[in-house]
Amino acid sequence: MQFPYAEVEIRSTGAIHDDAQRRAAVELVASSGATDVLVLCHGWNNDIPQARRLYQRLTDSLAAVRPAVPGAASRTLAVVGALWPSIRWSDEDEVAGGGVAVGDEAAALIGAIATRVEDPARAALLTRLVPRLTDSAEARQQFLDALREQIPAQPSPGVTEVDEDPPPAALLHGDAETVFQAVGGPEVDFGLPERAGGAADTAAGGAAGFGFDLDSVLAKARGVLNVTTYYTMKDRAGKVGSGGIAALLPELAGASASGVRLHLAGHSFGARALAAAAVRQPRLHSYTLMQGAFSHHAFAVDFNGRGENGLFRPLLADRRLTGPMLVTHTVNDRAVGLAYAAASRLARQAGAGLGDADDPYGGIGRNGALKTPEAVQPGVELLEVGGGYQFRPGRVFNLKADRFIRSHGDVSGQQVAYALYCAISS
Repeated sequence: MQFPYAEVEIRSTGAIHDDAQRRAAVELVASSGATDVLVLCHGWNNDIPQARRLYQRLTDSLAAVRPAVPGAASRTLAVVGALWPSIRWSDEDEVAGGGVAVGDEAAALIGAIATRVEDPARAALLTRLVPRLTDSAEARQQFLDALREQIPAQPSPGVTEVDEDPPPAALLHGDAETVFQAVGGPEVDFGLPERAGGAADTAAGGAAGFGFDLDSVLAKARGVLNVTTYYTMKDRAGKVGSGGIAALLPELAGASASGVRLHLAGHSFGARALAAAAVRQPRLHSYTLMQGAFSHHAFAVDFNGRGENGLFRPLLADRRLTGPMLVTHTVNDRAVGLAYAAASRLARQAGAGLGDADDPYGGIGRNGALKTPEAVQPGVELLEVGGGYQFRPGRVFNLKADRFIRSHGDVSGQQVAYALYCAISS
């Protein structure tokens, strides 16, 4: 690690795991003489070594681009990495074009259950049901009912800010046949690039770029598991952010008598965790969402025509940002597209493209922050290192990243790091 660095682990409940880690992080910021502290938050995988590798790659890129960043030489940076128990929520074969052979589908489903269902008794029940799913409607209903039990209870909506993408009613209350068919429906079209070998597979029963037979009941069962895991992780990210991270940030900001500027950068569900923390802070300098796995209406004004705003709207409305917000987004992010297209089908939304900017269920990592007055129009391209960004306080910069971000997890390259460091130094 090329910057002063500390880690703080957060439990799934939102509590800080070890208070000694909190104290060490604050002491690090104070002793390093940092003018700026960057808090990083991973998503989508509960493997702590993988999260650490992400932080290492990203900070290596930050160090590499530092000489090209205007104003960076006059500021010193410390980094705090948040670690939390996230769950893998999208199969690599589903989001990267690889295939699962028919004979391997049961094994793939059982493996997915083992990595995504934390309750041992529920995981054992789901595994026992797998051999019966193809032939038994009763087994499919039991499978769905067991997964529904892990979806957190939905909070009551606020007066103005509401959850802009709650679980669709069909997921919570529909019969299994409806849910299985919706999640694995044949009409998927994310506008994704064609496969290297030719045109994307859009025939009935196939999905563009995903490489498996959506008519397979077991493949659909993995889709149901995936979308229920998404809503479980969405809730957990909120607890982690509003709990441990929100409690840590004021202490980091106050670690130096001369004051420290706070910067947040989160990937996937980690971007949502940091949003939940950010709305509880009086001041932040910058906030960077790297392929955020939550709604493109999260910061919106009147996103649904009923006068309701996105849940994290107060971050912008109350002018808590003294610097910019950056949002990387790309059509190459198939993981975000997959989750939101499934939710959209369950909600029976009709649109030109499932998961795109016209879909009420669309991801910020796919489309950027929409219906957000502070968003600079037109959007901005993610630039090469040395490019001339014109970041301004309190404004949102949707950075179209099709040229440089190839997948959901591809966020540690130097182009992303350069934009992030420019925001820090702005």
